[in-house]
Amino acid sequence: MLKHYWNTAIRNLLRNKLFTAINIVGLSISIATFLALTGYVQYQFSYDDFYEDGDQIYRVDYYEYQQGEPVLQSARSHDRAALLLHAYVPEVEAVARVYNEKAYVFNEKVRIVDQDMLFADSSFFKVFKLDMISGSAETGLVAPHSVMISQSQAKTYFGDDDPMGKILYFNENLVFTVTGVFEDVPENTSLKFDFLLSWSTMPFNGWILKDGEFSTPWTFTFVKLNENASNLQAINDNLSRIASEHITHLEKRGHTGRYELRPFQDLHTGKELSGAIEPGVSQTLLFTLLSLAVFILIAAWINYINLSLARSLDRANEIGVRRVFGATRIAIGGQFFLEAALLATVTFVLGYILYGVFTGPFASLLFSDVNFIPTTTFTNILYFVAFVVATTLIAYYPAYFISKYKPALILKNKLGNGKGRANILHQGLMVFQLFLAVGIVGVTIIAGRQIAFMRTYDSGFDTAQTITLRAPASTNSDSLRYTRFNAFRDEVLQLAAFKSGAATMNIPGQEIRFHDEGVHAVGTTNEKKQSFWVMWADEGYQETFGMNLIAGRNFKDNESGASVCVMNESAAKALGYENPADAVNTTIITAEQKQFTVVGVWKDYHHESLRKAVEPIIFYHRHPHEYGYYSFNVKTQQGDYLASLESIWKKHYPHDQFIYYFMNSFYEAQYKRDELFGRLLNIFSFISIVVACLGLFGMASLAMVKRTKEIGVRKVLGATVWNILMLVSSRYVKLILISCAFAFPLAYYFTRQWLNGFAYKIDISWWMIVLPGIIVLAVTLLTISGQSLKAAMTNPAKCMREE
Repeated sequence: MLKHYWNTAIRNLLRNKLFTAINIVGLSISIATFLALTGYVQYQFSYDDFYEDGDQIYRVDYYEYQQGEPVLQSARSHDRAALLLHAYVPEVEAVARVYNEKAYVFNEKVRIVDQDMLFADSSFFKVFKLDMISGSAETGLVAPHSVMISQSQAKTYFGDDDPMGKILYFNENLVFTVTGVFEDVPENTSLKFDFLLSWSTMPFNGWILKDGEFSTPWTFTFVKLNENASNLQAINDNLSRIASEHITHLEKRGHTGRYELRPFQDLHTGKELSGAIEPGVSQTLLFTLLSLAVFILIAAWINYINLSLARSLDRANEIGVRRVFGATRIAIGGQFFLEAALLATVTFVLGYILYGVFTGPFASLLFSDVNFIPTTTFTNILYFVAFVVATTLIAYYPAYFISKYKPALILKNKLGNGKGRANILHQGLMVFQLFLAVGIVGVTIIAGRQIAFMRTYDSGFDTAQTITLRAPASTNSDSLRYTRFNAFRDEVLQLAAFKSGAATMNIPGQEIRFHDEGVHAVGTTNEKKQSFWVMWADEGYQETFGMNLIAGRNFKDNESGASVCVMNESAAKALGYENPADAVNTTIITAEQKQFTVVGVWKDYHHESLRKAVEPIIFYHRHPHEYGYYSFNVKTQQGDYLASLESIWKKHYPHDQFIYYFMNSFYEAQYKRDELFGRLLNIFSFISIVVACLGLFGMASLAMVKRTKEIGVRKVLGATVWNILMLVSSRYVKLILISCAFAFPLAYYFTRQWLNGFAYKIDISWWMIVLPGIIVLAVTLLTISGQSLKAAMTNPAKCMREE
């Protein structure tokens, strides 16, 4: 009996080639899409889950408010917060402070820039447990000038030699001794590092640590709570009380502050705060992609249900005969189930192969910056069983629908007029499928418009003609660094290709990491003390980046070390000057009682992405210790100006790598995740339309076969080809209009929620809502037009003769 069912199932699938092909293509594409999107989402949610007791690790975030409004939301906290946590929070098991930098690391054989390093407390491994290859986790970071390195970096710098006790140099020839080697940290982490430097080295690096200092939140503080700590809200309330009692200077300027613990495993997908080591990813984005994967799978299943329902009427005679010969409803259902299971197995295997191809060899073409979680054998089996079971269960309704009729009615072709519950279900499923297609296309269009808006929005400065170099790390503490830079810049500017040059601490497109608190202006009516972001730049910054000076003057070359500053117009307004010119020649005082004279005001520009509003920035003239970038404005890109620039670089900085960025590309890199979101939406919205069209094509083909006699009669009675096309199309137009009525408001709501994450965003115009419906309508009519036209142009005599 089973063999008979098996042979019948294969025969039916091969005989109905259109039905089989549509389902195989639709279901295999949908399962490949589902595996790819769930693999990507799983990877994003897997960040930081590899540490032992990871659910007990938290980061201490710092929030500062003025009259209830947040003025600072930082992933960093004051370095003295660690002492308070030890003293006043009994649930704390261990605390570790961390400060991150990109470092130039070298020895006699190897020189590499941009290495990920952390200054870390000796208690670091009590919070983050990693397997040690050599050395002691307890003592490796105790002594000054100690460094512990990852296993891969040990291989890079020392080959097969034992690295213990060997010397490494950091940046400006700071000497460190290797005291341990730890296993490599996986890529999916919010805290990347290959080098751990002892915290006790900080004073030797020019940092002066003061006990009880709360001036600036600049360190990351991580805590591990004991396993009995369960009431996180109570701990956070305690931290808020601690902040109010110890950060006393906030009250003087009308501010309040609080600390808050955030689970370490939620950092990558949680709310983005300033000062984070690297940006995370939006949960809204991840859940949107996950929903898209499920919707595409559902759309393919809807195709299967609808085509099965339509075919069930064609198979009525077969089932009627089988019922006459004694086949039970269970036996008939078993036949349908076996066909569904066979089809599901084939489509899953093909879908898995397709998934492997497009996340393997072609992944770099479609998703250059996307990582997928590799599926395990257990996961593959689980997905396979779930998919086959679900597809098989879906086959139950067509089997139930046809087998419930008496054999006499089936053989007399009296199964109904197409207006019963089966037809209602069939049309409802089509509406739902079209609803998904319209909604996905709508979200894709609005997301694409927002991304285009961000890329073309006037940032307020010049990026197109600017090239930026990483400043030589070997001169960070060189007392002659500005003399050397001036000599380098002068020689570069002798080339006809270059117009101006500047040395800066930060560049546009990069988060400003420092700020001054408690700043106020002398003589202004605004007595509130403000917090301002702080950046160091020289006199070349204005011309090189095209800053628009709206009041006062620029820095002068001879003002290095002078107490002067330039600010943007937002800073001037925050200090109480409605007219930027009124701020010029006034004096500002910081919380540390340092005084600076305002010599100029630049027009606001977008230092970071449009997700953030323009914030008040104060620019000081040249950093006293270090700077990060050299930038040059390029007059003409004719000739090999890069080679000339590199040649001059090697002359002045022979031991430093020549690393350059084109500022337009560097600035647009801020939108990499948003562009990835848009790219994924474009690809998978196209797939959703393809899957929907496959179903529509199949349904239209079957419908034309069923309506052959009707169309022939209408043509005999005088109906034109256009009349027939309108008759066939009107049904689908009605279904699309119904789906649009549901899809439009939901697409508007969800895209509005996504757009709320941007300080500057597009207005959702009416055409952005209507266009998806028009696109889906056009594609639908195009899909069914071939079959409709074929039926409309068939000779009515042939139609009647076939009937």
